[in-house]
Amino acid sequence: MWTRKFDPKNKYEYSEVQIVSPELHDLFRIELGHDPRLHFSSDNSKNDTTIRSPFEPLIHRWQRFEELVQNECDSEVWVDLKKRMAEQRPSSTITFADDDEKESERAIKARADLGALLQQVRTTPEVNTFLNGLESATGSGAVHFEHLWTLFPPGELVYASPFMDLDQVFVVKSCTHHTLFEANASPTIDSRRYWYLWCWTYDWNGKSFNRVPVMFKVEQFPGSRMVNTLPCHPLRFHFSGESAEGDMDRFKKRLIKRGEDYRSYCISKSGRQMFRYEGDSISHGSGFQRLKGGTDHQNKEEALYMWIFGNSRKSRSAPNKQSEYRQTSGKVMVDFESYIQHAPNSGPRPPMGDILYPPYNDECRCSSCTGNVALRISQRRQFDNYTAKIAFEDEQYLICPPRVLGYHLEARTWLELRVDQIQVISQPVSDAAFKKLQLNKTFKDLIKDLVESHTSGTNQKPLMEDIVEGKGRGLVILLHGPPGVGKTLTAESVATMAGKPLFAVSPSDIGLDPADVEHNLESLFELAARWRAVLLFDEADVFLESRSSYTSDLTRNALVSVLLRVLEYYSGILILTTNRINQFDIAVQSRVNLGIKYEDLKDRQKNQIFKNFIDSIKDGKVENRDDILEWLEEDPRASEWFGPLNGRQVRNVLFSAASLAMKESGTLKLKHIQTMAETTHKFQDSLKVVVQTARVKAEAGRFGD
Repeated sequence: MWTRKFDPKNKYEYSEVQIVSPELHDLFRIELGHDPRLHFSSDNSKNDTTIRSPFEPLIHRWQRFEELVQNECDSEVWVDLKKRMAEQRPSSTITFADDDEKESERAIKARADLGALLQQVRTTPEVNTFLNGLESATGSGAVHFEHLWTLFPPGELVYASPFMDLDQVFVVKSCTHHTLFEANASPTIDSRRYWYLWCWTYDWNGKSFNRVPVMFKVEQFPGSRMVNTLPCHPLRFHFSGESAEGDMDRFKKRLIKRGEDYRSYCISKSGRQMFRYEGDSISHGSGFQRLKGGTDHQNKEEALYMWIFGNSRKSRSAPNKQSEYRQTSGKVMVDFESYIQHAPNSGPRPPMGDILYPPYNDECRCSSCTGNVALRISQRRQFDNYTAKIAFEDEQYLICPPRVLGYHLEARTWLELRVDQIQVISQPVSDAAFKKLQLNKTFKDLIKDLVESHTSGTNQKPLMEDIVEGKGRGLVILLHGPPGVGKTLTAESVATMAGKPLFAVSPSDIGLDPADVEHNLESLFELAARWRAVLLFDEADVFLESRSSYTSDLTRNALVSVLLRVLEYYSGILILTTNRINQFDIAVQSRVNLGIKYEDLKDRQKNQIFKNFIDSIKDGKVENRDDILEWLEEDPRASEWFGPLNGRQVRNVLFSAASLAMKESGTLKLKHIQTMAETTHKFQDSLKVVVQTARVKAEAGRFGD
């Protein structure tokens, strides 16, 4: 049934056709069942499908339909189709009289109706223009802006590079012939128009792999353009020429291999999520936020809302528009679930470079669509809810993104990371740094034994349990003493020795407002437990000082109370460092498993630090190594210059000397060390009174004195 629609002024608007022929409807159920723009009843009983001009589903399959019309029903192209048409009809309409002759009659009727429909569709004003544009694009590889939609049928594989210009493949969800004017612009001749394409990508949410709807927009362009120069184009157009087939095969193999790596990083088990990273990244900020849970009823209601509309009603900061591209080097934690829960301004969906997310997911979930096998395959619905235990198909690997989400341990920032820049740490467990640590052997052995015997995150049960289940399973170590004596280095070497991440936080990460502190501490402890990390609270003075009854100290009192409450049930390893404890709270003291007081380094210890750094330089990069070490031991100037320095300052002298060497010849010489040592000594001498006064004040009342 063909209908032409006119507006009140008798101006033509559009045409539409209602498919009432049972035979043609059976054919369309097979040939167009994959198209989400059409709805075929799940029980195959309704024959009232309507298609409106410019008849996108028909245009996208025009070549196939012309092939069916041009070939007789006993030809090869109809053999399988006739069988499938018979299977599609409701069982109540099939009788014993249904034989090959009857099937042929139905096919002949479907072919005749299809031919009549195509002929009628061609009379629609804009259809021939679109068909010519499609034919031109297929033949020459060039397309006009108005004809873009003809190249993107649902289910088509699409190429784009929204993340750091890296190759990526998507699946077409839907598109339309409509174009839209730029927001806030009037639809004049000079206004720019955009064409929108909705696609599926594939991503991990910390629990399972699922399709994620994304959106591309193409700005209006004059004339025609080569299809493969568009920022988003069908994958089949990406390569051309004689080598196209081989190029495509190599391209797919490369992306499949990258997808395998992506999946491997995503499903890394807790405690094995630390990797080394060298390369570009996108930072969305630092700090922590937490998605608040509600009642069971609220959570179910929210889940239903997400299931229907694809987005959340829970209030959450909008995505950070000021994404920062940066070079990143060091250890990272790859953890999608933690990123989604704790990264600031991450939005309802994880970021992916410059990708655009539609405001909601409008995928139909009625019984007709969910029961439509062809549609399920076209839209890759079978790829949803893939847990870590389910093996992938090659196409799943192909459409995996080129990025993972994680946390940079040193910079304390949440990042988007390139899959191809992630490296497995070859030797995660090493005691080399711990052996070089300048600390009393008794203390070193104590730390080593306590850390290695700590059972948190393992299946091993502790030898002794607290009376209250879940309490007292953590290991809390307090390191206190003057600056530059190895407190932070102790924490770093302990983490490396245990093969664990060092999750370092400072007061700025925790905050000072008691409400924020409790939330931040819970987030930090939750992350540390999830990553099985050594949690380091550097400069933890504000949490260690004794609580006071004075009103002016209420905020600090609250901070200490919050720490005590959260710490009670923490099961991981926590190291607290401070260089000043004026009044140490007794309640905090009772929760410390091991407290170590660090003294100023002796000359022999500083000399050993000096030697360790010199010995670490490769041969050929240091001139007269033995002469440098002899100067350190024998020359009075060496004692005068290095004597007042702490371990960190000794390191700084040598690193600065190495920078001088790089500027000159690339070889470290004694003169470079002497220049920096003398300069540092003069600077420190000028600050002697200030430093001494601060030391005396900081050491007053230090724990352990």
